[in-house]
Amino acid sequence: MMTVDITPYLTQLQRKQRTRFMMNVVSRETQKPSIFEVSMYPSEQVIIIVVEDKTEEEQTKRLSAIGATAGMVGHDIRNPLQAIVGDIYLLKEYLPSMPESETKKEFIESLDNIETNVNYISKIVADLQDYSRTINLEYSSFNLKEWITNVLQSVSRQNNAAISVNIDPSFTITSDRAIIRRVLTNLIINGIQTMPTGGKLTLSGYRKDNNVLIIVEDTGIGIPEDIKPKLFSPMLTTKAKGQGLGLAVVKRLVEALKGNIEFESQVGKGTKFSITLPCKR
Repeated sequence: MMTVDITPYLTQLQRKQRTRFMMNVVSRETQKPSIFEVSMYPSEQVIIIVVEDKTEEEQTKRLSAIGATAGMVGHDIRNPLQAIVGDIYLLKEYLPSMPESETKKEFIESLDNIETNVNYISKIVADLQDYSRTINLEYSSFNLKEWITNVLQSVSRQNNAAISVNIDPSFTITSDRAIIRRVLTNLIINGIQTMPTGGKLTLSGYRKDNNVLIIVEDTGIGIPEDIKPKLFSPMLTTKAKGQGLGLAVVKRLVEALKGNIEFESQVGKGTKFSITLPCKR
């Protein structure tokens, strides 16, 4: 049961005026916040109260505001990030000339940590922009296995996950390679993060009928049943670290390519994401 203090609105009600306010509530069962709009309509003898769940609407507004802000500041954030990346590269080039010592070892570890966090910040900015921006497609033909290999080289791996690519070396597709990169990067990172103690990540791709199928499968912790219906919802995350936009971005980008993404998952055994894209000649 929930008690609402309407004292601040009594004056309006006494004047027979409609009043409205927003109310934030946290579920006792799930500990998740919800937003409700409460409207009160006074009549001669009763007060009619209408309660509407505005959680999704307010979340959409919030995301739009975040997206607009990200679009404006993204360029300004990326400039210093690129400068830091450049400095890290130069420092790593200098390292071989340094004599071996404990200080050198600590220096290398610090540089690796800086690089990891820079990449993480860059991904947050990219996810925010990809979720909110207008998507303009640029199609070209490219070798899928070579492109996935290129993507893997840019993904940071901090566990013992083994990654295999099961794609015919001659398999070529026509799509937007930048969007395919973003989709695969997010799915690969997501898969690696679900295997904190190591595991196997497998990427497959082939042609079926008039479609291209790309599959990303991990042997990670799996997805709980209560999370599955909301997996592609923005701001949903089961991780301690992350803003929960990665999979929402993946879905939006795949749909921009007129494709579809589905998943199968079992807790303790892993998850398989299947992307279906229409063939383009």
